[in-house]
Amino acid sequence: MFNPSLVSRSTLLLALFTSTAFAEDLTFDQAQADAGKALYKETCQICHGSSLANGQFGTPLRGKFFQDKWKGKSVGELATFVFEKMPPDKVMSLSPEQTTAAVAYILSRNELAVSATTLNTDRTALNSVMLPW
Repeated sequence: MFNPSLVSRSTLLLALFTSTAFAEDLTFDQAQADAGKALYKETCQICHGSSLANGQFGTPLRGKFFQDKWKGKSVGELATFVFEKMPPDKVMSLSPEQTTAAVAYILSRNELAVSATTLNTDRTALNSVMLPW
C-alpha cells in the first residue's frame, strides 16, 4: 500500500543527505585562500573593490547578491566562469591553481570555513561539488 507521508520523509532525508554530501566535498585550505587573496589584490580588486562588494566596475563577490547569483550552481561552474571571463582584459590567462585559489578566497569571504583539504584544480571534477546557497 502506498504511504505518501513515508515518501515525503524519504525524499526529505535524501535531500538532506545530498546537501550534506555536497557541502562536505566543498573544501579548500588556508594556503589556497591566502594565495587567492594575493591574486585578488593584484588582479580583481580594481573592479570588485577591496571588500569584494564595493567595486565600481565589477559585481559583488560576497554577500546576498553573489550567493543568489550562484545558488544551485556548482563550484566547477564558478571556477569555469572565473577562468573564461576574468580578468576581462586577460581572459583565460589564469592557471588552474590561480583559478582555484581565487575561488577559494571568494568562498572564504562568503563565510565558508577553510579545511585541511585543498580544493581540486580540475574544473570538471568540481562540477559535482555544489555551492551551499
